[in-house]
Amino acid sequence: MSTTRDVLVIGIDGSEDGRRALRYGLALAEREDLSVRLVHVPPHQTDMYAPMMPYLPETTSRTIGEGLLAEAEEEAGEVGFDLSRTTTALAEGSRTPALLAHTDDARYVVLGTRSGAHHLFTGSTSLSVAAQSPVPVHCVPRTWTADHAVTGRIVVGLDGSPADVDVLTEAFLEAAARHATLRLVHAWRPVSPYDAAIVGRTVEGEWEQSARDALTKQVAEVAGRHPDVGWELELDFERVTVAVHKAAKDADLLVLGRHGHLVPPSRVVGSNTRTLLRTATCPVVVVPIRSDHEK
Repeated sequence: MSTTRDVLVIGIDGSEDGRRALRYGLALAEREDLSVRLVHVPPHQTDMYAPMMPYLPETTSRTIGEGLLAEAEEEAGEVGFDLSRTTTALAEGSRTPALLAHTDDARYVVLGTRSGAHHLFTGSTSLSVAAQSPVPVHCVPRTWTADHAVTGRIVVGLDGSPADVDVLTEAFLEAAARHATLRLVHAWRPVSPYDAAIVGRTVEGEWEQSARDALTKQVAEVAGRHPDVGWELELDFERVTVAVHKAAKDADLLVLGRHGHLVPPSRVVGSNTRTLLRTATCPVVVVPIRSDHEK
């Protein structure tokens, strides 16, 4: 496995979602001086067709896939990206493992998120890739455009778990590369009778002070490595998805951990991150949690 991560992998599927991922990924690669690998995974017959539909020959499938990659590479050249730093890969197999097989030397994976019902690198596939990728996955929503107004602000969701260290590390790297500031959001609100009973004994102010003390200490450890990056910590007595979605409304980027407090026995995307992937209006970075890859 390569120890140098200087490649950005972009999922290509011929849809508008894939083209949006391409434009976003090229800008990201240019900013961070990364090479680009365009990857397309042809669909399995069982993935795409009803039982009575005609069989698509493998040679035809490959020809279509090669054409899509050639079109994407041509578009990269048209926007001025150095094609000597661009490679293509026609992967084989199930979509997620086939794509991730090309990430040994990758810094990021970039995918377009769903804007239709039948795209290869959207919907369940983007969740699957985000759940299993060893590197951060940038998910680009249909609301993003190449000429969007840059606000210079990145929002980061924190939950107070050990996973926050990985999320903060990635967030500060992103902010340094983009010359942006960080808005760190931690939220909590009772959602069950048991939580409500706890709140009855622990007032909101006490929760806020306790959370602020713990999180400030955690953030300071990472922030010390990036003295030029400004940050602010925001505590919101609100449900996580509501608070983070509201904070990220006008952000350039939303950074989230793959999961938080309840570390699952397998690699999955946590419920809050899954919800925000569906609803966020800015690109979302899903950060892998190191403990997942140590199991």
